[in-house]
Amino acid sequence: MNAIYLVTDDRLSDIAGLQAQRLAEQWQCDVHIFVERRDPAKSVREFRQNDRIRYHYEKLGDLVPEGLPEDRKWPRIVYMRLFAPSVLAQYDRLLYLDADILSLRAEPAIWNVELPAGIGAVSDIATLDSAPYDMKGVSREKWLASIGVTSGRYLNSGMLLIDTAKWLRIDFATELRRYFAAYPEAARYDQDFLAHLFDGRWTELSPRLNYQAYVMELGLTRAIAPVFVHFCRTQKPWYGDSRGWRAPTAPGYTEIYQEMFRAAGLDPEDYTRPNKVNAVRRARYRLRLWLRRFGVISGRERRDIDTWQKRSDAFLHFMQNGLATGQFADESRKLLDAPRCAPVFDGRFAVGVENRPDLQEQVKEEVHRV
Repeated sequence: MNAIYLVTDDRLSDIAGLQAQRLAEQWQCDVHIFVERRDPAKSVREFRQNDRIRYHYEKLGDLVPEGLPEDRKWPRIVYMRLFAPSVLAQYDRLLYLDADILSLRAEPAIWNVELPAGIGAVSDIATLDSAPYDMKGVSREKWLASIGVTSGRYLNSGMLLIDTAKWLRIDFATELRRYFAAYPEAARYDQDFLAHLFDGRWTELSPRLNYQAYVMELGLTRAIAPVFVHFCRTQKPWYGDSRGWRAPTAPGYTEIYQEMFRAAGLDPEDYTRPNKVNAVRRARYRLRLWLRRFGVISGRERRDIDTWQKRSDAFLHFMQNGLATGQFADESRKLLDAPRCAPVFDGRFAVGVENRPDLQEQVKEEVHRV
């Protein structure tokens, strides 16, 4: 018996509930939502799907040791995903998902992936070749050494496939205290900890199971055929349509969330957030887009397309090599499902045309120009 679980606070409880409904329907398994409220008296809207969704309130906070590091970006709640399996011991396998992950379809074969160390995860794509963006001037090797990782492999903790019995043999409270005493420089707390604890032993899964924001715009979405899309960036798709130059996220994801809200009887406008680009910047982006209709390509576009190409090439190589060598335990494919699509430029962002089909004309123009 298998289950999926999410851990959230009351601010994202509606988003988690919508995700749980979708997951329960698609995956036909139990979905558990752990809600850690800042005020236990605050009411939470509960979502239902054929009795498959279970809510748990304030069940995990007391299991997390005191004194662990936390900050605004990585608050105390990030540790709680480690302790939820102790409440779900009746399941053979568990799948943890961040609340900002969208399931596009079920892939039940992943329940049968072998997990020798008890955990499966996807590499953190943004740090495959370099240290995190906020660690300027630090090599990847030095960064990994500072957090106790010697294998060269680093995971993203937004999606975790767990063998429950093996997981429960670990005293996470003790291991967490020991880790942060030894590696005080660790800044991506639970993620760094897991990369160290299971260093070189975690089972690597395909990026299709944790399709991260860093690669969403690189023209490979159709080729990868993601199962879970992870919106690990500031601008979330339920905040509103991204075509106002707020983020490069494909507008189609916002449409999915809006449909989910309406199906649940909720108004999507209640969940949008203003993130307006100021008038001067909007005018600049609009001018670039207008000028390129007449063949005038800005220096910004040339630079961004070049950067897009390099990032896309790197991710494509990672995927092709991983499939060819059997690196991803969940994959039976040896080749990608489709070719990479061409890039387009919206005045601010370079993205794959699959993200912005409304800019398809640019691709035709480039073919004609060549």
